Amino acid sequence: MPLHLQSKLLRVLENRVIERVGGIEQISIDVRIIAATNRNLEEMVENHEFRDDLYYRLSVIPVFIPPLRERKEDIPILIDHFLVKYSSHMGRSLQKIDPQAQKMLLHYSWPGNIRELQNTIEYAINMSEDDQVIGMEHLPNRLFRNSSTDNKPLQINGNLFKGTIPNQQGKLKNMEIEAVCQALEKFGTTTEGKEQAAKYLGISIATLYRRLKEINSLKVL
Repeated sequence: MPLHLQSKLLRVLENRVIERVGGIEQISIDVRIIAATNRNLEEMVENHEFRDDLYYRLSVIPVFIPPLRERKEDIPILIDHFLVKYSSHMGRSLQKIDPQAQKMLLHYSWPGNIRELQNTIEYAINMSEDDQVIGMEHLPNRLFRNSSTDNKPLQINGNLFKGTIPNQQGKLKNMEIEAVCQALEKFGTTTEGKEQAAKYLGISIATLYRRLKEINSLKVL
């Protein structure tokens, strides 16, 4: 807000009156103001970019809302909210999200905060078409480019693996393999453990063995 408009807003807050555009009659108002910004107003006051008197008038009860990446516990709640919202908006039955896709959303840094998450869920529902479950393949590519899980070594029972799966969906494939590794860490590599891991991942035992074959092709460090 330009400085000359800041002074007008300050007068409204102080006097609690407004004038219509082109009018001369003062109209009393009874309002409460909620002001939000992603700028450092204290720094702007020092740089004479924001009026100090307006800043102190607005900053009666300051509330700091941390970015989404610092409150991961809110992400599942927001995902459920946006799934309901956009499933209803698009006339679809309520979509569900695959555990690995949800894990991807939990680990993403969300530089665009809630608006980016909202956009992502809307995109995923559109991409899922007739599928009832949103999977990794339905998420935007930018999540994989910026994922914090990129370039981490894979691990099974303490053994580290390196390498990539050389195809056009390499990053997605690597994340799927990492999910298999973590599931096997949880349930073990016995036949029963593999069956539990497949059930946990929501895939068939045959798919699990295909992933294990890919993992075994990687070089052990």
